[in-house]
Amino acid sequence: MKVTIITVVFNNINTIQHAIQSVISQTYKNIEYIIIDGGSTDGTLEKINEYKDQISQLISEPDKGIYDAMNKGVNRATGDIVAILNSDDFYTNEFVIEKVVKKFSESDCDGVYGDLDYVDNVELDRITRHWKSGHYKDGAFLYGWMPPHPSFFVKNDTYRKYGIFNLSLKSAADYELMLRFIHKNKIEICYLPEVLVKMRIGGASNSSLKNRLAANREDRRAWKLNGLTPYFFTITLKPLRKIFQFILR
Repeated sequence: MKVTIITVVFNNINTIQHAIQSVISQTYKNIEYIIIDGGSTDGTLEKINEYKDQISQLISEPDKGIYDAMNKGVNRATGDIVAILNSDDFYTNEFVIEKVVKKFSESDCDGVYGDLDYVDNVELDRITRHWKSGHYKDGAFLYGWMPPHPSFFVKNDTYRKYGIFNLSLKSAADYELMLRFIHKNKIEICYLPEVLVKMRIGGASNSSLKNRLAANREDRRAWKLNGLTPYFFTITLKPLRKIFQFILR
């Protein structure tokens, strides 16, 4: 199977190289690597071009935000499987894609997901929080469950069937997409119980308590956009859990 990996970036010269290296070092070689740059001016584009021979497609132009950039990548993807690796993130080792493809091959799944570690911005071996996804049970979204988006691999056909990222959401479009795919349309997903991705702390929706509260409001809106009504636990316990995670991080 061909795997498309999409990295979106804007003015992130400090970490883009690490993200790229974690992709091109994979033992699995049937990879289409697409980088969508938002028109960086800090040297990011020059850094990307150092690896141009190992990048399948590079688009550099202004966009309407991170999810618009992700949609550009998804619309250009020709792989059987699609994954999104943010420019602050990196795969834990060179065997990640090989293991993910093996899981797809051995199962009848539309999506495969794993675990994720939040790490310090400088000391990358220092784990600040471990996100263990666990096996999915039908209805788990109602109780605040979701897989970490960077560790979520999904068949390209699923995007074609159920759509791409909803740009009306500013920080929860990834959550809405997985809610739509998994909870609403009930695609078959398989859990790979390993840490697949490491994420530097300080993402857009986690960088402040104010942002985390805003993101939870968007999470609830994601349900309404899909004609769904979350249970009491979803609209109360999930925000509280995420706020405590932010405080304890």
